[in-house]
Amino acid sequence: MAIKLFATDLDGTLLNEKKQITEGNKQAFKELVKAGVVPTISTGRMYDASRRYAQQLEMDVPIITYNGALIKSVSGKVYYEGFLEPELVSEIYEYCHKHGYYFQSYQNDKLYFEVYNEKSIGYEQSIGVKGICIGKEIEKLTTGIPKILIVTNSNEESDAVAKSFNEDFAGRAHAAKSQPTYVEIMAPNVNKASGLKRLAEKLGFSMDEVMAIGDANNDVPMLKEAGFSAVMGSAKDDVKACGDVVVGDCEHDGVAEAIYKYVLKTDI
Repeated sequence: MAIKLFATDLDGTLLNEKKQITEGNKQAFKELVKAGVVPTISTGRMYDASRRYAQQLEMDVPIITYNGALIKSVSGKVYYEGFLEPELVSEIYEYCHKHGYYFQSYQNDKLYFEVYNEKSIGYEQSIGVKGICIGKEIEKLTTGIPKILIVTNSNEESDAVAKSFNEDFAGRAHAAKSQPTYVEIMAPNVNKASGLKRLAEKLGFSMDEVMAIGDANNDVPMLKEAGFSAVMGSAKDDVKACGDVVVGDCEHDGVAEAIYKYVLKTDI
């Protein structure tokens, strides 16, 4: 079946190490649109930190942000919001304090810190958004929270944190790694697969008509749910095993390769 909706992750997939969309990828998206295929972004990032890239691609379709918790068009129309329960948010804050985890929270597409340190600075630089340090006042931010992010010190620590969290909050919230040191916490019915499925339904497409591409653990649900999926060459083997094909990495226009080869079925 022909692909009608193409969904790409941002970091490590569409964006290179300099957090840029290469000219090769931009041209591939233009060819995609010419062919009548709808492109979208599916990311763990905030809406504000995602919209700028959609604008670079000259897209005004809904984009999937916060790992599926918010689906919103570039022009501002909200298609879906899936927040953590307020009581649960308070419990997660307490859990992070108990275990000494550094965490960040999000409300109304703004980024909040309890403490401001090197992890806060690194995150701001990574996504190009300034956060707000509010100390203990962060405990009052319990409504309209699409995700909470725990930032660890290593890939191994992230694995352990995600595993423990998923055991302790099974059925109430879930954690997924988006970067080696990022553990994203969302509502149980929120992930990139649910977001992609909701968007496909809104646009009138079946999942058989959807292609997804990504590189990280939080991409796995949508890689499995999409009718066809590609995984970046830089991904870990367990992520690669969840896709139909493997393409080049983000430094060598892996997304463009996937578009030309598997959607447009033409040479690059």
